[in-house]
Amino acid sequence: MESTVKLALCVVCVALLVVGGVHGARPARAENLCYNGTFDSPEDPLAGWTYDYQWQGNSHYMQNHTRVSVEPTHRGKKNVLRINGSSETKVESKAIPFELGARYRCTLEMIGNTQPHIYFTGYKWQPGIRPYPDPHLGDLRRIYKSTFRGHKVTGSSGGWRRVTFEFPMENLSDLAMKHLRYVRFFTVYIIVIADAPGEIYVDNVQVTRIK
Repeated sequence: MESTVKLALCVVCVALLVVGGVHGARPARAENLCYNGTFDSPEDPLAGWTYDYQWQGNSHYMQNHTRVSVEPTHRGKKNVLRINGSSETKVESKAIPFELGARYRCTLEMIGNTQPHIYFTGYKWQPGIRPYPDPHLGDLRRIYKSTFRGHKVTGSSGGWRRVTFEFPMENLSDLAMKHLRYVRFFTVYIIVIADAPGEIYVDNVQVTRIK
């Protein structure tokens, strides 16, 4: 009799936990797909980010790595990416596997004296490269670039601003969808262009999959 009562109580407790999880618990925070988006990796503050492009052999970016760093503190934040865009300078996240049919959202915080171009860029494997995990960008070919349409910026012009954008956009053109079918990876791409030189700081880069 006693064991039967204990079993009944256990069943009730499990039921209450399930109901509480459905109705009362806070939803789990979406996983951040951007590796080291807070620039505080103990191995290297810039771990996972491509900023040295000497392998490309492009004269515009041979010194790119000398203009990218992580500042210990800046305007109330710790471990902040600094891009000294005295000339055209770029940086991008580690390649993130892309699932066709899924959509993704990026949010980040930014402050500076110029407006960089920030978007998602898509890649496929270079011809002759056998697929492998965690690819180097040199083994990938860029085939897709998201647009600035739909970017949302909040915050004061003199302080930290929050930038939000999604990929792919809804209602894509047939041509964009054709290119998208070949995308295997994507990155968060940040570039200070030559026509708008300046200095920017970036922190808390998050990429999440959305419904």
